Amino acid sequence: MERSNSISWLKHPEYIKFLKAYIPGHTEEEIRTAFEKKYGYRLTEGQIGNFKHKHKVRSGTKGGQFIKGQSPHNKGKKMPPEVYEKIRHTMFKKGSVPLQYRPVGSERIDKDGYTVVKVADPNVWVLKQRVVYEQKTGIKPKKNEVVIFLDGNRQNFDIDNLYLLTRGALARYCQDGLYCNDRQISRAAAGIAALKDITGKIKAGRDQ
Repeated sequence: MERSNSISWLKHPEYIKFLKAYIPGHTEEEIRTAFEKKYGYRLTEGQIGNFKHKHKVRSGTKGGQFIKGQSPHNKGKKMPPEVYEKIRHTMFKKGSVPLQYRPVGSERIDKDGYTVVKVADPNVWVLKQRVVYEQKTGIKPKKNEVVIFLDGNRQNFDIDNLYLLTRGALARYCQDGLYCNDRQISRAAAGIAALKDITGKIKAGRDQ
């Protein structure tokens, strides 16, 4: 048996045959263990890597974890009873509620500083200003529409502080620097932006 870090694989066709058949679907630790059990010699990480490269064999695992599209070698096999008993207390039980679960109606602040509301399970969140606007006006904002805060305060959900704009109008509102912290001025500016957006679209249609 060779004990050096370099194995002459051609001198050991039995090694090649075994590893080619065993490597797919197994982690390096499983490969080393199986090889040692069969041949009495524990391969190094380098030897396994050398073999994979030389013989173009892939295990289908990364960092000891199975990657997408790779089926584990024990797929479809039942867990041994003694193993099941050891880990049963850690297993998720059907009908249990995850510790991180948040009920519908919960609120949180997103990374941009906006409040979002959970509107449905399992994990559907919507900007609170859209929810409030729909509740107060009966108008559900469309996908191409946004609800802005006229005074710039993202926590002021007073209906008089919320204004519905198309995304095109919002772009003009921002590009023209029409926004400010005064609610009345912002309302007028938002109206101007909306008018400019509509006018621009009409003009573009005529030019076509």
